[in-house]
Amino acid sequence: MGNGKSPSGIDLDTPAPIDDGTSARIGSPPPGPIGLDSKGGSPKQAQPSMAERIVSFARRNRGTRVGDGQCFTMVNRALSAADAKTAKDYGAISPDADYVWGTSVTLSELKPGDVIQFRDYSFKKVDVTEDDSGKTTDELEGDRPHHTAVVQSVDGDGAVTVLEQNAPEGSPVISTQLFFTSRKTTSGSRTTRITVKGTFWFYRPEAKEK
Repeated sequence: MGNGKSPSGIDLDTPAPIDDGTSARIGSPPPGPIGLDSKGGSPKQAQPSMAERIVSFARRNRGTRVGDGQCFTMVNRALSAADAKTAKDYGAISPDADYVWGTSVTLSELKPGDVIQFRDYSFKKVDVTEDDSGKTTDELEGDRPHHTAVVQSVDGDGAVTVLEQNAPEGSPVISTQLFFTSRKTTSGSRTTRITVKGTFWFYRPEAKEK
């Protein structure tokens, strides 16, 4: 959805048709089996949360293209598979829309299974190392002109690893670390400067009404 140059893991989506407190205790409960099904006596299996199911769908599809290969399609199907509301539950769908995927959250509230919507996003990371042998500079940059991705992990200091497809254009589902806070840090002989531009929205998916 959009054009731009970037290394591996960078979105070059092109607009295209879209797939569809505590309280006092009073007494004590009678003892009983713990973690066992009262009828069959077999251990109860904890059911995965909606967020875990969203991440699991994306992980299972790493290395493959979901549907028509668009970034929207992978995220839409991940939420549908987890019985979550999708973008169409929040408004009209068109190839260039800024989709809504649930309840808006902040970067500090972000969790695995959340969804990120991008508009004209770009980042540039520059690592400069100076030691007795001289000075070396490593650069990494990328953009997401119009893109959607699922949060796999929140890595701290504004870094987030996402699961996405069509980034770069035509690529299958991959895992990529992106940055959402501009900052400069120094550790030993290395100085890292990250510059982030554009707009991005963070969403917490909501359960579909039954």
